[in-house]
Amino acid sequence: MPTIGRAGTQVGNPAPDFQLPKIDGATVSLADLRGKPAVIVFWASWCSSCKEEAPRINALAAEYVGKGVRVLGINVKDSPAGAEAGVKEFGIKFPVARDPDASVARAYGVRGTPTVIFLDRKGFVRYFGNELPHDYARRLNSLLSDNI
Repeated sequence: MPTIGRAGTQVGNPAPDFQLPKIDGATVSLADLRGKPAVIVFWASWCSSCKEEAPRINALAAEYVGKGVRVLGINVKDSPAGAEAGVKEFGIKFPVARDPDASVARAYGVRGTPTVIFLDRKGFVRYFGNELPHDYARRLNSLLSDNI
């Protein structure tokens, strides 16, 4: 059972709240992700590692969105046109929001892109790292079966 500490990105802490514009013009917030496990990926269009990671995140989204996992990319500091170009160039197939001033990235303690974060149904951090973990299927299946 998670202990309720201050919001932060250490495993076991509640994720910091946010509200960001999505590329399609809608907004998305942490509250929109609650109730189901979520994967958040911070990325930037100039990041070669992000481009390499994008197909793996697309595969995760293709497999797990239908099972109830929410996947959200958060583009850090690109212009609207840069973010859209990055989505096209990287072939991103999951929803993307923009963090134009990196305020959400700072709140989440992002220290490089990509940064991948797994949240449980209640919005608690269950994984934080600079790549998709190799055992992501086990981790997501565990989060899906966890009825807390």
